[in-house]
Amino acid sequence: MPGTLNALEPGDVVDVLYRLWRAGEIRGDEVVERWITARIVWCEAGTWPLARLADGQLTEIRPYMTWRTVSRARERVPAMAA
Repeated sequence: MPGTLNALEPGDVVDVLYRLWRAGEIRGDEVVERWITARIVWCEAGTWPLARLADGQLTEIRPYMTWRTVSRARERVPAMAA
């Protein structure tokens, strides 16, 4: 996990690693890993950052979760109006 939870701010985009268990008839049971993109929507002292996943669900980013920063809100340059 690059960075710390305290460094996240609203507007930051992160990828969260989810491990999904799948029962299979042919190859047996397997674990599938997927990176899911999320945008940080709320950060408050004493709480876990709240993120909206790409599918619209909300989740807390917890210390045990594997995640990586995609882009920081304060480092993005706004698009110029045409």
